Amino acid sequence: MVDKQKKIATQLMESYFQSQVSGNMMQNRSLYNQKPGEIMVLYFISMNVRDDSQGLMVSEISGKLNVTSPTVTQHINSLEAQELVERHADPADRRVVRIRLSDKGVQYIQGINEARLNMFVGLVQHLGEEESLLFTEMMRKTSEYMLKQQELYLRSFEK
Repeated sequence: MVDKQKKIATQLMESYFQSQVSGNMMQNRSLYNQKPGEIMVLYFISMNVRDDSQGLMVSEISGKLNVTSPTVTQHINSLEAQELVERHADPADRRVVRIRLSDKGVQYIQGINEARLNMFVGLVQHLGEEESLLFTEMMRKTSEYMLKQQELYLRSFEK
């Protein structure tokens, strides 16, 4: 019984890690001409800056993404040169610079989102609706389990 579970676990592990590689395909630099970090910054800004907001500070972005401010600044510089983001002085404190997506940046993110959605529509067509819903539920349960295990693993170092 244990050998059978190990064999299944090995297949599951291989499938899981293969799905991670496939998921990273959508961040492939050659597809979007962007570094993965730049896409991560663009997505973070797109998800956290609303039309009525002033934008985010580099320190806010770096803190939430758990990367250094100089790294985020390099990404912002590159994205600004490509006209995907804009810097604006904070009206309340002119020393503070806020980052927002430009119109071109919004269109860029929308294009990526549309391409990703189309890829998953194709997956639904490939698997069928019933298997897609089952797969969705299994992935949700898998994510919950993996997050819980990661928390337990990290807590083991606190002792």
